[in-house]
Amino acid sequence: MSKPWTKFKVWQWILIFFISIAILYFSIPPEKPYFQVDYSTVVKSDEGSLLHVFLNENEQWFLPPDTSAISRKLEAAVLLYEDQNFHSHFGIDIGAIFRAAYQNLKAGRIVSGASTLPMQVARLRYQNDRNLFYKVLEAFEAVKIDFHFSKEEILRMYLQHAPYGGNVIGYQTAAHKFFGKQINSLTWSEAATLAVLPNSPGLIYPSKTNDGLRRKKNALLEKLFKNDYINAITYDLSVLEPVPDKFITFESSAPHAASFLKNEYPAQKTFHTTINKSIQDKANYIAQKYEALFAADGIRSLSFLIADTKTGEIKAYVGSPDFYNQSHKGQVDGVMAHRSSGSILKPFLYALSMDEGLILPETFIRDLPTYFDGFSPNNASEDFLGVVTAKEALVKSLNIPAVRLLNAYGLFQFYSFLKEAGVRNLFRSADEYGLPLILGGAEVSLWDMVKLYRGLASEGEFSDNIILKNTDTKQSRGAQLISNGSAHLTLEILKDLKRPGSEFFWQKFSNARDFAWKTGTSYGHKDAWAVGLNPDYTIAVWVGNFDGESNKNLSGAHSAGPILFDLLEALPTRSKEWFSFNEMDFREMKICTISGFRASDDCPETEVTNAPYAMKSMKSCEYHQTKFLNSQLDLQTCSACWNGLGAIPTKLLEYPPDIAYYLRRKGAFIESIPPHNPECHRYRAEESSKIIYPNMDAKLFLPVDFNGELQEVICKVGHTSSVKKVYWYLNEVFLGETERQHKMAVHFNSGWNELKIVDDLGGEDSQRVFAVLNK
Repeated sequence: MSKPWTKFKVWQWILIFFISIAILYFSIPPEKPYFQVDYSTVVKSDEGSLLHVFLNENEQWFLPPDTSAISRKLEAAVLLYEDQNFHSHFGIDIGAIFRAAYQNLKAGRIVSGASTLPMQVARLRYQNDRNLFYKVLEAFEAVKIDFHFSKEEILRMYLQHAPYGGNVIGYQTAAHKFFGKQINSLTWSEAATLAVLPNSPGLIYPSKTNDGLRRKKNALLEKLFKNDYINAITYDLSVLEPVPDKFITFESSAPHAASFLKNEYPAQKTFHTTINKSIQDKANYIAQKYEALFAADGIRSLSFLIADTKTGEIKAYVGSPDFYNQSHKGQVDGVMAHRSSGSILKPFLYALSMDEGLILPETFIRDLPTYFDGFSPNNASEDFLGVVTAKEALVKSLNIPAVRLLNAYGLFQFYSFLKEAGVRNLFRSADEYGLPLILGGAEVSLWDMVKLYRGLASEGEFSDNIILKNTDTKQSRGAQLISNGSAHLTLEILKDLKRPGSEFFWQKFSNARDFAWKTGTSYGHKDAWAVGLNPDYTIAVWVGNFDGESNKNLSGAHSAGPILFDLLEALPTRSKEWFSFNEMDFREMKICTISGFRASDDCPETEVTNAPYAMKSMKSCEYHQTKFLNSQLDLQTCSACWNGLGAIPTKLLEYPPDIAYYLRRKGAFIESIPPHNPECHRYRAEESSKIIYPNMDAKLFLPVDFNGELQEVICKVGHTSSVKKVYWYLNEVFLGETERQHKMAVHFNSGWNELKIVDDLGGEDSQRVFAVLNK
């Protein structure tokens, strides 16, 4: 009995083999995505418009595919021009093949083709030569493509990868490069132009001297008219439209943001950002305006960042006024660059100090000459106020109160806060930064500052900024580092800063909006900062030179401040409401009206203020004390001497000697405190006088006079109002006495010296001073 397969002849086996191979070939789906090519990197705004486009690695403009609907006009034009039976054939058009063969044989040369869109998709993928062999391969591939992809997918693949002349690839790219518009905004004339371009992009490359493109476009428009796609009026108008004669440059509204994203996510090709195109364009205009204004002063660079206060979404990102200005280092990204912070970190120290129970806005902080292991901070005014409220110290951005407050709060604790809040470039330890950290010793960026100031607006919760849409905000939630109450009180202080220029009278305008803001200027006038916020927007501005050049014209208030308020005025107004006051975040505290510390029984005048609910216990006022006075109220008495004189308890305000000295210099009236009964044998004055200058263990570098001796140093003493005379001693040698204004010129010896003073109440103070010969 013969086996079944022996009945087949050889040619039948060959046929079965090829049919099997064909079935296997057509049944195996092609890889997806079908095209494995390098696309351009595209950065889009929040509404989808282009912010920046990068060339791909082949130096081509090649926008990546998207899922937007294909223009009805372009679809009709392409199918009528390239593949009229697209929706009815199975990848190859048998009728078109016979028609082309007949026409070519009749003409004796190739005058017509039979390529379908699937065949052209195959050719675009494999980039084969145009000959009969590869035509056959493309036909097989076309059938496979038609079998595994929908007609819409095939049409989209063709349009997205078709060449349009030069280094322009894809229909979306061509729409932008030739017409400067989105694909869904094309006219019939423009759609016809894009339909005929891929057929021979080298021959009809747009130029002013080549009218081949115009003729082919008009021929297709006539065909569209004859096939009832367009009416006569549309046809006549479309024919009159010119063909493109040049490439349109892609608009680059946010090149620094685009570069940042491309470097951060190199594998991603399309970025949907939160940047608002309108706000970005306004910000760019303001940057260019101030670049021109500052040029005469030698200031060449500025940057700013605008974010939505509530969400943290970036709305404008300006790294420099001109990305392409090489002489001004325009490609430096000023938003991410780390610069000296100046004074812009002070609000966070004040907020943290409230939580720690050190201050309230009304609390006194000393503003006196201060020395910390060789570090002696100074105010920008080079003056001392003696004592100021915390609010006044922050509004005036005084350096000495800030340094004293940092020393009291804790350097490491503040450093840890900055790290946890998101300051990314603190590359040294807290001890290496030291107390100058609060005066500009830290390196911060605009990105960091927007993040930190938004934290104040978010009731002390610090989270990162967001620049990409659809970012999971739950993952970006930060820690609660400052209490709600302290954050609110700090914003209220910053709201009271005087605004620059015409903004000084902002409250007189009907459209006035509250705005909390802070400026900063780095040491050496290299960086000028201004950061501000309201419930809608947070804005950070930096002005300076990217090469670090110093410039005396730079200051936060006069350089960065005006830009800050120009940006604020350019932003759309959402609401005029300020941050709401939540009673649950506060508790009432009775404070001394004078010192702002928690009121003691000795404070004659008190007031009730709102203190953060989470605030630690605050120390009581030490400026008021209850003293016993005689019946004439001109002498203090005690249990050893009040018999016969009287003991009337009286609440007195007594400033420490160092504070009293500087208050008197400022013309402040300090009520005289009666001295203790001089006949009392038990009384000894304590701290009635204090050496103000030089400070403890000071090292003085003294110039030499003509006679070879060290020059004199003017030493100063502060005192209570009861002190009349002060007696001066150097190394146990009496130098003399002073009255009222206690200053004395002292000749120090080279090396260690001991300066001592004694007042007429018996109070005394001494300081060790090291004098160095400065040759």
